[in-house]
Amino acid sequence: MTRFARIGRMTLIMAVLAVVAFTGRMLWVNGVFSSVPTGFLGSCKVLFGVPGVQDIEIVHGTAFIAASSARDFSEADGIYALPLSGGKLTKLKGAPKDFHPRGISTFRSPDGSGVFLLAVNRRSTGRFSIDSFEVTDPKANPALVAQGTIGGGLLTDPQDVVAAGPGAFYVSNNSLKQSFARRLAGLGVIPGSDILYFNGMLFRPVAQDLYGARGLLLTPDDHLLVASLTTRSLNAFSREPVTGNLTEGKSLTLDAAPEKISLDNRGEVWVAGHANLSDWRDFGADKNARASSQIFRVSLASGEPQEAQQIYGNDGTQIAGASVGASLGKRLLIGSSLDEKLLDCTQN
Repeated sequence: MTRFARIGRMTLIMAVLAVVAFTGRMLWVNGVFSSVPTGFLGSCKVLFGVPGVQDIEIVHGTAFIAASSARDFSEADGIYALPLSGGKLTKLKGAPKDFHPRGISTFRSPDGSGVFLLAVNRRSTGRFSIDSFEVTDPKANPALVAQGTIGGGLLTDPQDVVAAGPGAFYVSNNSLKQSFARRLAGLGVIPGSDILYFNGMLFRPVAQDLYGARGLLLTPDDHLLVASLTTRSLNAFSREPVTGNLTEGKSLTLDAAPEKISLDNRGEVWVAGHANLSDWRDFGADKNARASSQIFRVSLASGEPQEAQQIYGNDGTQIAGASVGASLGKRLLIGSSLDEKLLDCTQN
């Protein structure tokens, strides 16, 4: 065999191996052959009347719920409140007319009495903004008082927001604008997300070229957790409080592609995920299709994820395509941005 023939054969072998590795990664990222262990040690009741649950934050024993369908816009979209000690699910007054929240974050005043809320607003015009509110009387009769709205050229397709102090926050953002590139990023072929930091005056990217950045969470010890849909992982970044700069740290691979994440009163993280992204996309295109739901509890050490345990698993019969889970004590709320229901569960 000549030297050129050997080089040609090696090139062919390397090309075949690259194709096999690429195909294998795509199958794994999208969970083509994944299945969900079903079960939950507890009971759940279904609460109807919401157009779709995008995010949940629990403050002072009340769950604040960002309700808007990922399929379409509705006049029912808005922020809802559910007192966990007993009470009805009610829509809060005070939001602007064109308000369709995608992700929310709450923070308290220094004395702990005041509650403020940030929301990613996906407007019907196609524009996005981060809207801020004060939540008046959060324990008894909550209502929203608009504080301001922030937009900008970098805010191309925000997914979630997390408060980092008065006037400062982080946003997970799909940064690609061309439709073909966005489709490749959605399949996990290329990165297409960044993390923006707003310091009270302007946006700037503090983490770039991420894969499928969705849910955000800021831990008490200044670590930013990012749910990566297309690497099926939960990633930790240490945060510099003065500048807002991020340094990448540990990541934890999950048995599902994660969306929104929340922190409970015990310092553990709750993650909603999709075992099979192909089924999830099919469900997004056709509400008669179904997609499985998984909820994980993740332990932290020094602000970084350590171990994940599945707490809830369902084939999509009870709730399909769960996008968020939030817990307080034995209560677990599960919502889906594509399924018009909210699960109120109690663990044994």
